[in-house]
Amino acid sequence: MDCGSGDDLYGSYLRREGNEIVSLDVDEAALRRIPGTGVLGSCADMPFVDDYFDAVWACAIIEHVKEDTLPEMIRVTRAGGRIIAVTPNKYSPFDPLKRIFGLNTWRDHESHVRLYDAAELRRFGEVIGETWWIPRMGWFFRRVPRAGHVLILDVHITAELKEFVRYQFPQVYSRKNHREARVFFLSEPADKRSGQDLSAYGDTGTTEYE
Repeated sequence: MDCGSGDDLYGSYLRREGNEIVSLDVDEAALRRIPGTGVLGSCADMPFVDDYFDAVWACAIIEHVKEDTLPEMIRVTRAGGRIIAVTPNKYSPFDPLKRIFGLNTWRDHESHVRLYDAAELRRFGEVIGETWWIPRMGWFFRRVPRAGHVLILDVHITAELKEFVRYQFPQVYSRKNHREARVFFLSEPADKRSGQDLSAYGDTGTTEYE
């Protein structure tokens, strides 16, 4: 799943080697422009059953949602699967320098409503740092994530992690509305759409074939 797919910036990469991608976003107009399967919904309350996806990609999305979206991503990813989330470093050491030069910091972006630090992300998996504009220093930021301008979370889903999420975030498993979704099959030929498996979305009465 491409969580918060937006304008499909990473879609061509994710769809390599025959991967089947579901694009999830709150912007219906954007979903209509993306090839393949698009689902209208929030990353904080996804309209999917538990353990449905093999992997989740979430780049520059979790900082735009007030709720902690990571437990929800873990809920919908099967054991043995993987989640990659890329997000700004809440305590980036470069932000004070940017402020001195009159540049926007991560906190200055109005759409950033929840920033994460390395310790917070580490509850769920391995964290590395990244600062792409400083050459030949990638090794350092990978070893010292808190020094990076951006954080990359790599979550390997285990049964133990899913149990941790179920215990620490019980509300994630008690929601009702993840049983319904509006699904758009935008690039499928009309004669093949009826054969799609909609069981992951629950109530097929909310499905739209465009």
